[in-house]
This record gives sequence, C-alpha cells and structure tokens, in this order.
Amino acid sequence: MERPNFVKAVVMTGPGQVETQLLPYPDHLEPGAVVLKMEASGICGTDKHAFDGDVTLYAGTQSEQDMVYPCVHGHENSGTVFEMNGKGSEIEYSGKDLKVGDRVTNCPNIICGHCWYCRRIHAYPFCVNHQGVGMTYPSDKFPYLTGGWAEYMYLPPRTFIYKVPGELDAEETALSEIFVVSALLDRAKNYSQVDGRGFGFGDTVAIQGMGAVGMMMVAKARLLGAGKIIALDSYDPKLELSKEFGADLAINITRFSDDELVQLIRDQTEGRGADVVVECVGRPGVLDVGLRMLRRGGTYCETGNFVDTGTVLLNVHKHLAAKNVLLIGNTNHPHDGYYQAMDMMIRNRERFPFHKIITHRFSLDQAQEALKMAYEPDALKVIFTPS
Repeated sequence: MERPNFVKAVVMTGPGQVETQLLPYPDHLEPGAVVLKMEASGICGTDKHAFDGDVTLYAGTQSEQDMVYPCVHGHENSGTVFEMNGKGSEIEYSGKDLKVGDRVTNCPNIICGHCWYCRRIHAYPFCVNHQGVGMTYPSDKFPYLTGGWAEYMYLPPRTFIYKVPGELDAEETALSEIFVVSALLDRAKNYSQVDGRGFGFGDTVAIQGMGAVGMMMVAKARLLGAGKIIALDSYDPKLELSKEFGADLAINITRFSDDELVQLIRDQTEGRGADVVVECVGRPGVLDVGLRMLRRGGTYCETGNFVDTGTVLLNVHKHLAAKNVLLIGNTNHPHDGYYQAMDMMIRNRERFPFHKIITHRFSLDQAQEALKMAYEPDALKVIFTPS
C-alpha cells in the first residue's frame, strides 16, 4: 500500500465558490483515525446552504458554530478503509472486526462524550463541543481531507464509523445517512400514546418537499404504518417518483394558493387536516402553510432547515397554541440508527427504488457542474464518484 503525496479534492473556498484542488495526503494518522478511499459522496442540502453562505449550525445554542471555508465537504459517504491507526474492533461503531478494504460509512457528528448532553441524551448528538465531518474542518490545515468530496478522506478519532453489510453497494451506502434522518418519524411515533399526538397507525402524513430526504420520509412513513401519505412539491417528476416510494396523493403546490392547498388537505381528511406534517424543503417560509394544513392536536416535524436560514412570521396563537400543536424540531439524526437503516434498505430494496434517488453523478473535476446541477428541479441526489 503506497500513500499518495497529494489527493484530488473538491474544495468550497467561499460562498458560491468551489474548485478542484490537490491537497496533501496527511503525513500521519492520529490514534483512532481512519483514511478511506472514496467511492461516492453526496451533495446534501446542508452543503448547498454553505454554498449559499448560510453557514451557522445549531444557532442560538451552546453548540452554535459556523461551517468553514475553505473546506472539503461531503458527509453522505461510501468508502473503503485504506489505512487506520488502531485496532479495527475498537474503531468500528459496534465493535465489528474492521479491516483494510472493508466498505464503511460514517456519521457526520463527532462528539466529545463527556459534556452534559453526551452523558444524558441517548443517540442524538447534542454535544456542546460538536464537530462536523465535511463541514467544520478547514482544508488548509491538517488533516486537510475531512470530507468525502475527495479521492481519499480522513476520519478523525471518535468518528462513528460503520462497517457496511456486503449486500449494499457503494451508492446505496452513500444514501444510508439520509435514511437515518428519517428517524424523525420514529421520534414522532414515541408520542403516539399521548393525547392523540405524535404519529399513530393509519395517520395521514403530509410531507413538504420531495427531495432526497423527503423521499426517504415517504418510505419511512409507509414502513411505520401511515395511512394516507400526501407528497407536496413543485416538480411533477419528483411527485411521480414519490408514488413509487408509497405516496397515495402527489400535489403540485404551484397549482394552488396556500388557502386552496390547506382546504385540499382538509378535504382529504374529513375536514380535519393532516395528523402529521413533515417539512423537508429547507426554507422557513413553508412553515406557515405547513402548520395551517395540520389538524388540531397534530404533529409538525421540522427537519429541512438544518442551518440558520432566517426567520418566518407566525401567529403564535393561531399556528401553535390554539391548535395544540406538537412541534418536533430536528437538526440531527441518531448515531445508533445506521445498522437498522441499512438493514431496512436491504430488506425493502424491491419495494422502494432507492437507486432512483441518485439522479446525477460527477467526477471531482466537475465541481462547478455538480453544484450547479444540485439546484436544478430534476436533481434529487447529486453525488461525486471520485474513483
């Protein structure tokens, strides 16, 4: 095994700026660190926010931090172990025998393990000292390559690294992180025994935004026993695909005013409104209509605004208090959910066309084209395929 001197990588140098650079291969590995030879890495909505200049993560909390420039992005990853500094069974998340050549993926969240949140909150990384793979590590400092948009990727010590079952290919592996994000609906399920709230068996679920995460939410809602699933988007091909993932009704929102859309949802639910609404658009302006289409005592799940995208004007009484809304905020996913997610992807690959979520593939030399495509309406998941 011969280490390269330099590694080709896509670097985000500032808002609206990406370029392909040669970065140094790390001259050493910290204890517990792993280097991957990359196979596939997705462009996430969070990466697009950084490209737009919206960089603040966990705003207003003790964990607030900004994504940095320059940076190698990419946290939806599939790669094979190239080298590691430590015993594989001590590095791998659940103690599996990890070896050079094994396919792995990783959780983007690196946590300290010692703060109040790490000690008391199970699985969800609310760490005060959080770091983000492919987000908060500058590419002009060691270890340079802490993101998946590269030929090789450096995973720092304490990264949650998961050995991938042999049944999953590289592209499916790169999708596993966004399927874990759909655990938001599992959280809603936990409230289902309280006063008709949460997400109950047979509930009507409306999902705003049929991007890659929205599509996974449709699949998860179906797996968890939803009744009617309503997909909402502005692009017909995405709405058609949502039906293959289990949506019963697909509505193009551009054909209705907000008032008409709210009434349409009520007409589908005996006048009440949806039991559960999930926001996967990533723009705060959609919360108004989303909360309005919710029934009294319903559950609103917010997951699209993973970064600080600004504010929205809401009437606290009408939108929240009078309707007795259960509001579940989410800017993360459980680090213990990867093996269940991968297993369910394997078990349901004939039921849900996961491979259709990846719509465009680019080499590292096509950085500008890839980021431009990620904003196009026909793009679901755009990935880099470094090798």
